[in-house]
Amino acid sequence: MGKGQHQIPTREELKKKYNQINKIKQEEPGQPRFLQSSNLSCIALCEVITSKALQKHGNIWVCPVSDHVCTRFLFVYENGQVGDVHINTQDAQIQREILQATGSEPS
Repeated sequence: MGKGQHQIPTREELKKKYNQINKIKQEEPGQPRFLQSSNLSCIALCEVITSKALQKHGNIWVCPVSDHVCTRFLFVYENGQVGDVHINTQDAQIQREILQATGSEPS
């Protein structure tokens, strides 16, 4: 995920752009689609194989070998609704809750 804000065009902007190029007939209004917001935030919860390549810098882990990283969950939030941005995932209670939520530890 890149640093900074990324502007995602709205559905109407995309329709206008592609209709001008391809002259496609406008879609009939219908059921709203999932994740219509132009302000999205994503957080990935990844599993990492312990290896010599794994490095820790403060509270940040870096694994330069992409084959050692597997994304298990991708959380997508609309309009800045991310939750507690000050949470410390190194806290023992938070780690227990993560293990319970992922089914890695009995509840």
